Amino acid sequence: MTLGENIVRLRTQKNWSQGDLADALDISRQSVSKWETDASIPELDKLLKLSELFGVTLDELVRGEDAPKAETTPPPQAAPASFTPQTSSEQEKRHTIMGTILLGIGAALMLICLILAGDLLAGLIYGSPFFLCGIICFTVKHRTGLWCGWAAYLCIDLYLRFATGLSWTTVFMTHLWTAQMNYARLAISWVQLLGMLVMIVCTVRSYRTLRLPATKKEITWLIAGWLAALVVLPFLMSYGIMPLWRDHLRSYSNFSPYFFISVLYSYVRLALINVLLVRTLAVWRLKREEKKAKD
Repeated sequence: MTLGENIVRLRTQKNWSQGDLADALDISRQSVSKWETDASIPELDKLLKLSELFGVTLDELVRGEDAPKAETTPPPQAAPASFTPQTSSEQEKRHTIMGTILLGIGAALMLICLILAGDLLAGLIYGSPFFLCGIICFTVKHRTGLWCGWAAYLCIDLYLRFATGLSWTTVFMTHLWTAQMNYARLAISWVQLLGMLVMIVCTVRSYRTLRLPATKKEITWLIAGWLAALVVLPFLMSYGIMPLWRDHLRSYSNFSPYFFISVLYSYVRLALINVLLVRTLAVWRLKREEKKAKD
């Protein structure tokens, strides 16, 4: 029995998925898949962690059920609690409980607004982050917290854009801002910027174990993506979209077509930059590790 077959067998006995094992070892799921197909071999520190996780000796992990067992050998110790990943059923149970709580909070806010103010729309607006996060808890199995964070951020950011007409780009006018323009409005734009940066950092950190080979196709897509995000989309917005709506800018409002197009453009560009950052760093990590291995 090969090492990969042993890992599959022991992981199955624990009722863990490849993602559960990868999270416990702080590696990517692709690495676990390569181990189990014998496409690669775990490093020594990972072998030690695997033996602790599965509660077996290194000899039993490598040689499997065929490994000789001495009568005086004490039974293997159970894996430390800090290394034990949650099973799929436990995760689903937690997600179900959290999703139910979030949906309940959203429904309570909607009822409060309806009863006290008679405004169902306001209740839907205030409850929308909780409704979305609750749905995510029921439907998304991996990185649930990250997706809930983005859903909450986008709901709050969209509300602030409608309520104040401000976005994070207003921070570029900080040096021109005066007391007559209300510093509270400027502070809101800084909060929007800070929230966006926090979510970008959380996204990059969540995918810190991802590794991608620097293939010609991958590098080509990354270059094309960064050109689109930093050059093509801003150019298209400034010289393609805005001139089309120039006659409507004087009657600009939060419900004008240009407003919705600008919001859509902002979110599409933000999503593209997040994807590019994650994939660019994944390529860089693998190249750095390959360089260290050669040295």
